[in-house]
Amino acid sequence: MKKLFAAFAAIVSMALVACGPSKLEIQEMSANCDVFVEVRETLDDTLSLMVGNALYLNVKHVASNGLFPFPVSTRDPQELERETATDHVNSPEELLKYLRYSSPNMVNFGIVIGESAKNAIGFDEGKLVKELTEVFKKVDGGSLILFHEEGGDIVSAKKIF
Repeated sequence: MKKLFAAFAAIVSMALVACGPSKLEIQEMSANCDVFVEVRETLDDTLSLMVGNALYLNVKHVASNGLFPFPVSTRDPQELERETATDHVNSPEELLKYLRYSSPNMVNFGIVIGESAKNAIGFDEGKLVKELTEVFKKVDGGSLILFHEEGGDIVSAKKIF
């Protein structure tokens, strides 16, 4: 009986693994994103940071205040510690406008839920993903992929649209 149960469990786990994208497919999906919104704890825990084509959305802010409005500062990847002016993003339209500065031709988006975000008190992943989906749907012809991170690596990907 135990052997039958073990065989059944092995078949089910292989089936579940076969349903999701492989590590190579996940890497390809992430490489095709023009802009990433990474939800995690940030260097400065009072604001979000825009570094290159990635917006590091402060999970503490999102958990306590919702998505909008949020303060964000653009940082040079070579000098993350150097403070710069802070902007306030108040609406979906302002978020898209802000993201267009780093990627004017953006159409493909990625949302990365960082490992630190999962443990934040009050953080509701479903609610945030829904809000960001509504924002990015405003870009015609685009795509949105939800990624999850563990141990510094992207471990799962799900195409939202």
